[in-house]
Amino acid sequence: MNFGSKKGYLDPGTGNALFAALFGIIGSVVYFAKNLFYRIKGQKQELFECDLAIFSEGKMYWIYFKDVVEELIKRKIKFAYYTMDINDPALELYDYGNPEADFSSFKVKYVGAGNKGYSAISNLKEKNILATTPNIGSPGYPIKKPKDCKNLIHIFHALGLGYKKGGLDNYDTILLHQTHYEKLFESKKVVLAGLPYLDSLIERAKNLQSNTDGKTILVASTWGERGILKTYGSKFILNLANVGYNVIVRPHPYSYIYEKEFIANLQKELPNIPFSSEIDNLSVLAKADILISELSGVRLDFYLAFKRPVISLESGSNDEYEHNEWLIDVSDDIGIFVKKEQVENLPQIVKNLAERKLADENSILANIGKSKMIIADYLEDLIKT
Repeated sequence: MNFGSKKGYLDPGTGNALFAALFGIIGSVVYFAKNLFYRIKGQKQELFECDLAIFSEGKMYWIYFKDVVEELIKRKIKFAYYTMDINDPALELYDYGNPEADFSSFKVKYVGAGNKGYSAISNLKEKNILATTPNIGSPGYPIKKPKDCKNLIHIFHALGLGYKKGGLDNYDTILLHQTHYEKLFESKKVVLAGLPYLDSLIERAKNLQSNTDGKTILVASTWGERGILKTYGSKFILNLANVGYNVIVRPHPYSYIYEKEFIANLQKELPNIPFSSEIDNLSVLAKADILISELSGVRLDFYLAFKRPVISLESGSNDEYEHNEWLIDVSDDIGIFVKKEQVENLPQIVKNLAERKLADENSILANIGKSKMIIADYLEDLIKT
């Protein structure tokens, strides 16, 4: 039988490959164009002399700076914002986001990625630098504390430490989120500020349709050996799903970058379990009746935003990281701490969780709703002296 010529036929596999290649080329062109644009713009743009700078590694950290940046702009406080990510929303804020805004006191610059960016940040000239990056100036870390910086200021990106030991040694000022950590920073200036991103999260949660089905559990894990996904694998998730709970798995965004093979294998083991990969986690947090995590900051995000209980699992440890008893102690204030040998009993523990009385939010986070103002006040006073 003659089926005729196959001229013009494109099999699905070849078509997918061509489309993937096409989108890859388009992505590369867009990246090149943006890179060229910001390089030229950076050369033309005079970053005026000022005493205050904000450093960001990239778009993932914009949520921790956004409210402070906007408050500083509103007050016309002179400052520069440096980013190592060409996709940082700060660049779009300046160029396109607010055409009517007065940016005369605000300058933003893409300094480059990788070694070029590390070098640029290590040589900043501003006396006061606000950052959320731990380990600046630590041995072996590619970013050095700039020699002209007299006051390196840390703003946390989670309600907890979770940093390597000595990660904040080269910081001069700590913008603290609650009093439990004050004794850890007795040699530094401490400003009890709260956390702007949590204030924003709490406010956004108020306006979110967050009705749940009464049986959804979100498993949120940090990346690396300390995470509950690495510690326990898929078995405890299957145990919960098998007794009727709707389970959602949310690995840390870095897991999709640095643990691709592990996450891919986990998804194969859990073919009927949805995985969440959004950087902004509020929408998936809103769906959950209960959160299961290790001793990570997402527990407090969830509790403060929705006042729903948390199960904190004992997980892998790493002697390189700071250890703080409060992270364990607070577990029973917001839900329950579960040791490794009890994890097999998770379905029953979940059932009993409704009987627990939970803590007041103000005992967990200081200055709720006020943090951006307190930080802006501090920075404004700083550059006036």
